[in-house]
Amino acid sequence: MFTRTVLAATAISALATAGAAEIYDATGTGLVTDASETMPVAEGLAVNHLVSEYAGFDTADPDNPMASSTGPCVGTVLVDAGRVSGGGHCHFTDADGDSWIVEWRADGLSDEGLTLGDWQIVAGTGKWQEATGGGRFEAGQSPDGAYINNVTGAFVLP
Repeated sequence: MFTRTVLAATAISALATAGAAEIYDATGTGLVTDASETMPVAEGLAVNHLVSEYAGFDTADPDNPMASSTGPCVGTVLVDAGRVSGGGHCHFTDADGDSWIVEWRADGLSDEGLTLGDWQIVAGTGKWQEATGGGRFEAGQSPDGAYINNVTGAFVLP
């Protein structure tokens, strides 16, 4: 994981210095309505069918193109005796009507039971057409029952 993050940061830095690209901080919290379902199979074994709808992201910079991005995320995660695997995709559309696709891959659980993993931009239209970037996420039900998705990372828009 660390190696992927360092390599991604190095690639983002190289891309940004090669032209007029702009680097954006992807740190924020997804504003999410969650309709996910956990399907227990046996003791310590469950499949999580994940369905979320994003109304945007709370970011430090409200002009960040990620902040206005809305849309669905879907996927599945298998939890087997504490081991986590699975992933899915998100289809976001920003305030300008440009779309971007994120692929996410789960790789662990936090002490609070939140799903941990990596995300990366895999495709897009308009300003997102040649976008690159990604980072980490921590998502799931918070202790107060609300669904949260805290993301970190960076992305480059050419």
